[in-house]
This record gives sequence, C-alpha cells and structure tokens, in this order.
Amino acid sequence: MKINSIKIIPLKVIIVAILLSVSLTACYKTPIQQGNILKQEDINEVKPGMSKKQVAIILGTPAIADPFNQDRWDYINTSKVKGKFKKLKKLTLYFEDNELVRTEGNYFPEDEKD
Repeated sequence: MKINSIKIIPLKVIIVAILLSVSLTACYKTPIQQGNILKQEDINEVKPGMSKKQVAIILGTPAIADPFNQDRWDYINTSKVKGKFKKLKKLTLYFEDNELVRTEGNYFPEDEKD
C-alpha cells in the first residue's frame, strides 16, 4: 500500500526548480568574441621588412581575406555582450612585393584600461 502513497509535493518542487533555473539562465547572455585573437607580444614581434610567411607564423593568417587585394591583411576582433558590440579591434598590415611595409590599427590602443 505504500506504493500508492507517492507524495505530490516533491514533484511540484522539482517542477518549480526546473522552471526557475530555466528562467534564470535565460537572463544571462554569453559574451561572444569573433575574429583573430592576438597578443600584444606577438604584434610587437612583427616588423617592417618581414615576409608574409614570417608574419603568418607569428600572427596566423587573417580571418577575412580580401580576394582583390592580396597585399593587405586585416586582423579584426569583435566582442558582443548581450547582443551589443562592446569592442572592435583592428590591425591592418600592408605588404609590397611580399614584404611588410607598414601597419595600422587600434588592436591594443595605448589608453586601453582593460
């Protein structure tokens, strides 16, 4: 006879706990990072006069390749939190005759506090 005396209260508690956990996890949005993740030390190693192969060994190849301009490499990194862009980091490398001639960008700006 004890088999028929299953309590309903534990089932209600389990259902409430599941609903509460699902509703709370819906509030948290995972930060999303896309693109190239570079280190300052690696960027500091890149110097004018290096070949594309040398740069690729240090930084890797860019996530986005421009098929119309093989002499420009753009390293881009974006961070989104709660669906909104938080940061946009860019580093552009310019090559001539397979040799790095200059760099531009704000991948690690001097005044960045993070």
